[in-house]
Amino acid sequence: MSTVPTQSASNLPKAYDPSAVEARRYAFWEDIGVFHADPDPTRPPFVISMPPPNITGRLHIGHGSTFTPMDLLTRFYRMRGHNAVWIPGQDHAAIATEMVVLRELAREGLSRESLGRERYLERVWSWREEYGGIIDQQFRKLGFGPDWQRERFTMDEGLSAAVIKVFVELYRAGLMYRGTRLVNWDVVSQSTLSDAEVEDEIRAGFLWHLRYISEDGSFAIEVATTRPETMLGDTAVAVHPDDERYRHLVGRFVILPLVGRRIPIVADEAVEREFGTGAVKVTPAHDQTDNEIGLRHNLPMLSVIGFDGRMTDEVPEPYRGLERFAARDAVVRDLEVAGALVRTEPHTLRVPLSSRSGTIVEPLLSLQWFCKMKLLAASALQAFRDGRVRFVPERFGRTFEQWLENIRDWNVSRQIWWGHQLPVWYTPDDQPIVAETEEEALRLAREQHGTTELRRDPDTLDTWFSSGLWPFSILGWPAQTPELEHWYPNQVMITGRDIIPLWVVRMVILGMKFTGEVPFHDVLITPLVFDAQGRKMSKSLGNSIDPLDLIAKYGADATRFGIMRQMRLESQELRFDERFCDEARRFNTKIWNALRYAHSLSEGLPRDGKLPARKTFSLADRWIFARLHQTTARVTEAYEHYEFGVAADVLLDFIWYTFCDWYIETTKIATPTRAAVLSFVLNTAMRLLHPISPFVTEEVWQALPKIGETIVTAPWPSLDEIPLDPQAVLDFDALISVIERIRRYRADRGLTPHYKVEILAPAALQTDIEMTTLLTSLGHVTIKFLTNPIANESGEVAGRTALLQTLSIYEDPELLRKRLAELDDEIARLERKFANPNFAAKAAPEVVSKEREKLVSFEDERTRVRATMKVQEDATEK
Repeated sequence: MSTVPTQSASNLPKAYDPSAVEARRYAFWEDIGVFHADPDPTRPPFVISMPPPNITGRLHIGHGSTFTPMDLLTRFYRMRGHNAVWIPGQDHAAIATEMVVLRELAREGLSRESLGRERYLERVWSWREEYGGIIDQQFRKLGFGPDWQRERFTMDEGLSAAVIKVFVELYRAGLMYRGTRLVNWDVVSQSTLSDAEVEDEIRAGFLWHLRYISEDGSFAIEVATTRPETMLGDTAVAVHPDDERYRHLVGRFVILPLVGRRIPIVADEAVEREFGTGAVKVTPAHDQTDNEIGLRHNLPMLSVIGFDGRMTDEVPEPYRGLERFAARDAVVRDLEVAGALVRTEPHTLRVPLSSRSGTIVEPLLSLQWFCKMKLLAASALQAFRDGRVRFVPERFGRTFEQWLENIRDWNVSRQIWWGHQLPVWYTPDDQPIVAETEEEALRLAREQHGTTELRRDPDTLDTWFSSGLWPFSILGWPAQTPELEHWYPNQVMITGRDIIPLWVVRMVILGMKFTGEVPFHDVLITPLVFDAQGRKMSKSLGNSIDPLDLIAKYGADATRFGIMRQMRLESQELRFDERFCDEARRFNTKIWNALRYAHSLSEGLPRDGKLPARKTFSLADRWIFARLHQTTARVTEAYEHYEFGVAADVLLDFIWYTFCDWYIETTKIATPTRAAVLSFVLNTAMRLLHPISPFVTEEVWQALPKIGETIVTAPWPSLDEIPLDPQAVLDFDALISVIERIRRYRADRGLTPHYKVEILAPAALQTDIEMTTLLTSLGHVTIKFLTNPIANESGEVAGRTALLQTLSIYEDPELLRKRLAELDDEIARLERKFANPNFAAKAAPEVVSKEREKLVSFEDERTRVRATMKVQEDATEK
């Protein structure tokens, strides 16, 4: 049933105050359960799995640009009648959480070892209960409305069981193995890191040029390095096979300085001929490229830096036990003494840093668990190429494809205690037993190895492993739940470009492997956020922005609208400008004032909320309906195509300019339909705006004639319900053009906005009372009518649009004559200049072009002045 609250402009607050609305409205939504959904096969699904923020996380501006679209789309499709749900969750953030808790323990004089594994994990769970939900409350402040009743955590019992099952099945399929390979090692957290946890930083450093002399002393080869301490582990020198400078040396041997080891010169295409001297030292145990060269050439792999960041026993005695950077200084000093240091030059380089501890990451050889990826990647690659997985913008699909084409085996084990412990046990002779439970492991050990003496692998799984299962594990997999049946695959995954390889790739691979289907159809890549100067936001630069501060200043709606309005998918660079949030705040004020105006009408708002018969609509009514119809179509299409910035621009233009600045002004001329139309348009506009600005739209919608309990579940506007009159658009737009011309005329002459301007109009317009009333009211003009009608090509009297286009402003005849004389003089002067053959021959082309442009401009203005004079002379005669 349609209802209208018993409100008036007097009992509505004079100003819209988001701080008085947002918490109250959010509590209302949660109380009535509008965000919760159950699987409903009678309706099309729309499902988004929230990328689980870390339990250590706090709200930042990136959440505004990445998570607001998820909320927006869920609200949009819910209003369209879809079985829409946004499933939230949190990630246990293994290394990040462990670092936080270990620091807390250190302040108490404790360590995880002193507590033991069981008591340590109890401590982490306690920390999670106390601090892990902060970001959820911050999400509520931004108006995010996921189905909180379905919130999941990557360490939940069901999700943990899914993780273990996947590991075991991959192992039994021959896709999970234990081996020694090069990994990213954090010497502080004492764990391997995923590539996502390594952040490159550009730093000023040095390039050291070293001389390696051949074993017979007949030649020397110069190599360049940014890490001289690793030369102690060199097992070769490499050159490019096509490099003419060194081709004759391939297969010869040199002596490694300070060590005395005989090492070969090999040819390998991985060498960059332009780097340094074109010859590079090869340390296979401490560099990924070197490791690949070492594997191709069967080189020894000497680990000269240990897991503690100190030099190992593989190096000569003077360097053993030295901290890695102290060893660097010592090696450089000794190379110089030995005459092996050719020169040192400044060099800018990328330094890999651990995002967890901040230390420089060491590539080290380590015995770890790995997942074979090439076979798994094939189905994901096919799904992308046949269009089952689509990227928006499209170009990011190439990133996805390239990563799959060049994928390496995945190091899945981590040397920390918080997380999913590997389902691996070892026999006394170090044979692995992989099982879902300890009971199963004991049975297998007894049957296969004749022992029940087992030790559990202390390592845990990479956090990205559990995250890779997220879209289906949160729906109850491996059980065939109604949620899994109806809500998988998801419709869209929204994330940033940086985790396409690390998360999107793995979700698609694991989804295809364990469900047979892609986990989502669209992958929407949101732009990176920079400041207005184009700098990446960071605390060190002092340009980072806390969204909570924006909410405190402008409100959540204005913050969301300001962010969305700046979002352009193709640019993929959101240069955040706070002024957009301030404009959005003023936009909300404009909306609120429109509501107060509607409630101030003497006739009151219609209680049933229905529109009167179409034949009763005024020109302004028909125009605003047509514009609303167009706006609804454009906003719907923009949301469907993820063009949120376009939708925001269209809504701002329609509500602020078209509706408030023009239509509301027309309603100050009382008509029988104005209250009904005002109410209908405002109600519809609020529903269009609701996905971006949920709070203000709910508050306004509740004060209008409506159907339903909340705008959250109100139906999306239907084009069939909105009258469309193209002629009304032409006529009223012509009226606007006239009025804007009149306003410019006043502004150019310094006249006040209400200065009465006289206009000349064709006589045919005199009988159009509606149009002349609008013209005199909105334009603040007096009209002088001409007697001759204006005919179109068929000889019929022209319609409204054509008539309005002939209107002219009555100007002072004396000033017109004076201006005409000035123009005649200027045109004559320029014509004489062009008649002079020397001018065209000698003047610069740009000068000739500029003078010709002046002539055309003066001729156009003379034509206008003459036409104005003729119209005014005719009007005077008549």
